[in-house]
Amino acid sequence: MKKFSFELEEILGIRKFQQQQAEAELGKALADEKKVQDELDSLAARQVSVQNSMKGSVSFADITAANQFYSYARNQCERLLQELSQLKLVSEQKRESLRQAMQRTEALEKLRDEQKQEFDAAVKKQEMKEIDDIVTSRVHLR
Repeated sequence: MKKFSFELEEILGIRKFQQQQAEAELGKALADEKKVQDELDSLAARQVSVQNSMKGSVSFADITAANQFYSYARNQCERLLQELSQLKLVSEQKRESLRQAMQRTEALEKLRDEQKQEFDAAVKKQEMKEIDDIVTSRVHLR
């Protein structure tokens, strides 16, 4: 009896590789997003820290330094938010690429599974026919 072979196995392998690549690219994009978000969180924490340290301060130098930091923080925050929005767009594109790759892979896997089921059914039918032939030949030999 011959063994089952899927004619499009090489293409399925390529599609699985493409899916893995898309997963890796999405992971990188999400990591970049997380890095920028962490920077924003750190900046916000530093800003809260400066605000807390400035409570009750009357020193002109401290107030000036705090204002300079707030200006720096606003600029950094704007830059980071712009970067984050661009990274979110990239992540969404990578997510869509992954979704498409998964659909292509899934379609081939379903086709392979259907062909395997048909092959198994044909093998079982052939085996039943052979068993029937053996039983029939024994009955006729007696």
